Amino acid sequence: MTSIKRGLFFFLCIVFVQCSDVLAQGSDMVVLKKGPERTLKTYLSGTQIHFVTIAGTEVNGQIRMIKKDSLFINIYDERAAYTMWGTSFWDTVSVGLSKYHIKEIREIFKPREKFSFIKNGLIFMMGGSAYAILHSVNALYLKQPIIPSTMLISGGVALTGLVLNKVHKRTVRLGNKYYLQYIPVTK
Repeated sequence: MTSIKRGLFFFLCIVFVQCSDVLAQGSDMVVLKKGPERTLKTYLSGTQIHFVTIAGTEVNGQIRMIKKDSLFINIYDERAAYTMWGTSFWDTVSVGLSKYHIKEIREIFKPREKFSFIKNGLIFMMGGSAYAILHSVNALYLKQPIIPSTMLISGGVALTGLVLNKVHKRTVRLGNKYYLQYIPVTK
């Protein structure tokens, strides 16, 4: 009985040593930096990334591996597939592995932020338009005149949202201010 316990203990020790060796090995990483001190985002293998290349193609996928200044990205080709009843559903047609050097990346899309609908002006455009429609419908229903100052204010709110939408940038352009830094794992 004790030899079985010793054998099991020896087996578990070997498994633990093997697993700890695997877990201890890290992946190389790429860091999006603003200036020399501020880190905005760290990209590791398994992280989702969305960027625009120098050629202008938009790449959205999951980082499979980072090696020698290059990102290996799984790109999923998703399309509408049809059933025998004529309905459609989104299906992954293919998965491709693409290699991109960090110098090939021109812009990186910003990750979703909290309250981004305020920063990009969407709430102002919807609110101004909805209030203008509501005022017009109420005036017609109650057989009252449409008040120009109310329409002007609601139009101004919608226009403010439009300006915020044009000013708000969805991407970070890499160059002097923002850059990608490759950090290898030392062994």
